[in-house]
This record gives sequence, C-alpha cells and structure tokens, in this order.
Amino acid sequence: MKIKAHTVVCIACLLCILSCNNHHLVENASPWSQIKHGEYLVENNTWNTQAFKSKWTQTIFCDTAKGRMGWKWDFSGEKDKQDSVLVKTFPEIIFGKKPYENYPTTTSRLPVAMASAKFTLEYDYKANANGVYNTSSDISFTDSEHPTSKNIRAKLMIWFDHQNFPFFLSEKLKPATIGGLQYKIFTDTSHIGPEGKWVFIALLADKFPKKGELQLKEYFDYFLNEGALKPEWYLSSIEVGSEISSGKGEIAFKKFIVH
Repeated sequence: MKIKAHTVVCIACLLCILSCNNHHLVENASPWSQIKHGEYLVENNTWNTQAFKSKWTQTIFCDTAKGRMGWKWDFSGEKDKQDSVLVKTFPEIIFGKKPYENYPTTTSRLPVAMASAKFTLEYDYKANANGVYNTSSDISFTDSEHPTSKNIRAKLMIWFDHQNFPFFLSEKLKPATIGGLQYKIFTDTSHIGPEGKWVFIALLADKFPKKGELQLKEYFDYFLNEGALKPEWYLSSIEVGSEISSGKGEIAFKKFIVH
C-alpha cells in the first residue's frame, strides 16, 4: 500500500499540532505541589489528607500559553454521611500574599491597605464534577502589611458553585444585593480557626454566573459599612479554590485575572 507524500505531511502536521497544544500544559499530582504562572500560583492544597478512608488522586494543571488553570480529583471511594461533610482538600489559585509564614507574595500589588484595595476579578470557569464539593473565593484580610497566620483578621468566601455541599443555617443568613447579585450572607465575627480568632464571611448567590467580573471594592465597602471589616486592615490575598469531600471531577478556570 502506497501513502502519498501530502498524506505523510498532513499526518506530521497533525502530530505537531497535538504536540504543540500539549507543550504548554503543566500538571502536578504531588501533595502541596505548585505551578507558578505570572502573578498567579496554582497550589495542590491537601491540608486534610489524614481524613481519607480510600485511595485518592488530585492534580493541579496550568496551560501556560492560554492561562487556563484548575484542578481535577478522584475521591470516588470516599463516602459522606448524611448532613455531615468532611472537607479533605482545597486546591486553589493564589494571587497575593497567602498570610502564612512560608508564602511570599505572588505580586507587588498585594498586600495593600484597604483604602487602596480597588480590584476587579475577571473570571470564566467550568465545573464538570460529581460528589460533594464547592468552589469559592478565599480572600484574606490582615492587620499587617507583612502578615503571617497570626495577623489574619478576616476571610471572605464568595461561593461560585457547590454540589451537595450545604451552606449555613438559614436562620443565621442575611439577604443582600452586592454587585448586582442577590446573596445570602453568613457572618461569624468570632470564628475560631487554627490561627486564632477572626471574622468569617460567606456569600451564596441565588444564581452565580459562570463568567463575569466582580468589582471587589463593592464587597469590601459593604462589609466595611457592616463593621465586619476594618478600614485599618490590609487586603493580603485573593484566592479561589474548591473544598472537596468526595466524588470525581474537574474545575477549570479559562480566566482568572485580577485587574
């Protein structure tokens, strides 16, 4: 059987295209591995792996040419009890200074004083997963421009989506409209974490768009007016990640850009 020269060329071109498409894709499945991409850091946060009862895998990825970042997991062997969700991991994208001792800032733009915290978060993401998980921001506020875990004073979680992952008790929720979106808001001003006492804020939208822009100053101003945030604090980091308990899937951010 003879193969024409142009057919060989076409096959070679196709293999080259496939190779080129994969050339910029970086993946890492090691616990606590990191992939740096410009001002952003993708981290394979596996903070509660001791809770696993079965074999599991979790991988972070970044297409350095297209800026697509995210994570995929297989926790198929994990079983959740009714009304009891046990988070095992929080793979995430970090922008800024995650307020812990061993994290340098990813950008010269953070940390910054609250008065200058005027950022827009542009995002475009897709979730293809089952089981129990959520995806949310994790925005940290500190009382120092050079923070460690001891300086955390508040965290703000805006839920992008969730599946079988319960929000907070309805009697403790407050409705509000911020940035044109209607939210249920949970605020705990006396939250106790491993780092000490800080303010925990969580927002769940009636319908959160899969892509768009969040004018973060509108959120900060709302909680400054409520007294949950303090004007003398600093914005330390803008992060997004998934609290994962079970199931299998992938979260991919085609865009995660802080302007």
